[in-house]
Amino acid sequence: MMRLHLPWRTVRGRLLMAALLVEMVMLALLVGNSLRLLHDAMGDQAREQADQIAPVLSAALVAPLAQYDYATVQAVLDESHAIHGIEYLAVTDASGEVVATSGWPTGKALPPVTGDFNLDGDNNPPRYDMALPIRQSGQTLGNLQFGLDLTRILVARKQLVTQGVLIALSELLLSAGLLTLLGLLITRQLSVLTTASLRVAQGQLTMAPVPEGQDDVGRLGAAFNVMSSAIAERVEQLTRANQETADIAASLQERNRELALSHAQLSAENAIRLQTQQELEQALQRVGDRNEQLNAIFELSPDGFVAFDSQQRVKYANPAFHRLTGLSASEVVGLDEACFSERLAQACQPKARFPGLAALLEPPNTGRGTGHGSRHQIELAAPIHRVLQVALRESAAESVSQILYLRDVTHETEVDRMKSEFLSHAAHELRTPMVSIFGYTELMLHMPFKEDKRKEVLGIIYRQSELMIAIINELLDLVRIEERRGQDFDFQPVDADALTRQVVVDFGVPTGRQSPSMPATTGPLWVRADRKKLMQAVRNIVSNAYKYSPEGGDVIVSLLPSHADQPGRLGIRVRDEGLGMTPEQVSRVFERFYRADTSGQIPGTGLGMSLVKEIIELHGGTVEVHSEVGQGTEVTLWVPVTTGPAPALPLTAA
Repeated sequence: MMRLHLPWRTVRGRLLMAALLVEMVMLALLVGNSLRLLHDAMGDQAREQADQIAPVLSAALVAPLAQYDYATVQAVLDESHAIHGIEYLAVTDASGEVVATSGWPTGKALPPVTGDFNLDGDNNPPRYDMALPIRQSGQTLGNLQFGLDLTRILVARKQLVTQGVLIALSELLLSAGLLTLLGLLITRQLSVLTTASLRVAQGQLTMAPVPEGQDDVGRLGAAFNVMSSAIAERVEQLTRANQETADIAASLQERNRELALSHAQLSAENAIRLQTQQELEQALQRVGDRNEQLNAIFELSPDGFVAFDSQQRVKYANPAFHRLTGLSASEVVGLDEACFSERLAQACQPKARFPGLAALLEPPNTGRGTGHGSRHQIELAAPIHRVLQVALRESAAESVSQILYLRDVTHETEVDRMKSEFLSHAAHELRTPMVSIFGYTELMLHMPFKEDKRKEVLGIIYRQSELMIAIINELLDLVRIEERRGQDFDFQPVDADALTRQVVVDFGVPTGRQSPSMPATTGPLWVRADRKKLMQAVRNIVSNAYKYSPEGGDVIVSLLPSHADQPGRLGIRVRDEGLGMTPEQVSRVFERFYRADTSGQIPGTGLGMSLVKEIIELHGGTVEVHSEVGQGTEVTLWVPVTTGPAPALPLTAA
């Protein structure tokens, strides 16, 4: 009798549910991302429309507002309100009183202007409000406030959500059918599955093509272009009308000035000129203060900046640029764009040269410039090696055409390189014992062994497992020490003599070898240390002394007083009469996973000396290594000395 399985207990059912779950997540992400992109694009569209309309309206309102011709102001607002997409317009004078509105109820307070683009606000219909001052000759005549109707944008977003959900549901239904059919074919054709599995095991992977649906973003872009053309045409019409109005106003002012120029008018005009001059002086003072602030920022910034004038020549380079590149002001100021690019490229290494200013204006994956450009990394060859991140920003100012930005990322680059090397070494060292464990385990599973052979294989597996555990423990110690940087160290006065003697007594000496010898001292020698960590470091170098002297010989542990080269420090020295090392091996002894023994006969992980160095440096000390091939090795740990703990007060009778 065939046993029935619930759908989620079969391979076909699990495959179907897993695939549908993944597809639902991906479709949700796709729809959500489309809504975000649409919201950003619509926000940019609304802001661009507002930025195009605002200057034109402001220019059209300057003359009538200056003459208190509020009828003309009202006429301009009514004509502008006829533009499709503008919900209301309002003008207030310098005192904040509303002088003209169009599309907004009279007497009702104007809405606050936040500058945020929000389709889910309380406004019905949704609206994008904007306000800007109306100025003439530096004097604020009033303010213009208007709101753009976002109803069409909201409708477009709802249509996108509806269509996206329908498409997602259709996709899920179609995928469910196809996956169900595929599951039936897979479960009924075991021979085909076996052949496919063998091909996959051999690396012959294939993927069926996925058809793409219609792109709604493309239609939105076409609609945006049509709307932009319509706005541009309307702005051009308003500009011509504004120019004609300005010409008429200028003609009337000239005639009035010629017909009647009285003493009172002259006095009023002089007062206005005096006020304007004072405002201009205040504005110049503010500009001067801002320039001083910017100069101070550029002078103190750790990042380099190079400014180019309107002729594309170097106008200014801050001190950080000269410090990072080694190029003086006389070498770069006045150079044109091509000469500057060539001069900076010459200071770079051939593998990472400066690509030129023109290349920085090309964003990634596009062939057009946007004014912001992309970021590149260059490497300087002199005076010292540095990795710099460079970017170029175009400027709309008349005196500055573009600004080159340089940031020192040498440390970040070196850290990334060191992390990659560390992970590569760790994976390699862990893979070696794992291969042995896996291989011998597989042999024991598939082949019969005699009892003595079985014990030998289990011994190999046990030793390789111990090696893996040692590597992992030392890796964890290194990671914890590097992450906490000594924050979990408990620094106290520690008797270095008592600590070292305890290590010597507790150390498990190999069979047939003598315990380390240690000369007697006159009393306690106090150092500032974390007792457990310092014992771990001393134990590591004692263990290395025995491992790297397999032929025997004495191991001597001694304490050294501070001297001129190590002031304020006490030395813990361990000397052996073992294999010794070459100068090249000594220079690499603190590298992680580096082992001087290449024969593989001496056990170890290659992390012990790295761990010792980290511990001693976090104590504020140093590690010295002296070695000679065939003569042995001498390792000294220099640790800061300190005063001993205060003695306990004796008890006295009452």
